[in-house]
Amino acid sequence: MAKMNMRIEKDANEVKYVAILRNKIDKSIYEIKELLNNNDFVLSYNLLDIDELLEMRKLISLLSKAGAKIHIYEDNREVSIQFLDNLIESYLDTERYLEEVDEQMKDD
Repeated sequence: MAKMNMRIEKDANEVKYVAILRNKIDKSIYEIKELLNNNDFVLSYNLLDIDELLEMRKLISLLSKAGAKIHIYEDNREVSIQFLDNLIESYLDTERYLEEVDEQMKDD
């Protein structure tokens, strides 16, 4: 399954990031700190699930406001936040198009 992964650069604001992540993911504080210290992926989301990608985007926004330097990977290739935004917009456009097609089919 294709994944979007997120890594956070370790810095002096680790406590802020742990607090944000602790509220959003089902990992202990110790586990989150270990992921940050080891420069591992903190989270992985299904690349094909729009709801998961929207959740990822919200979390990235919260972490960015706290000063985190975030790296996003499509599988093992680093991509930009703009890439994620474009991917989400593409999925939303497709959903809107399919809804329009369904409405037209109902009207016919």
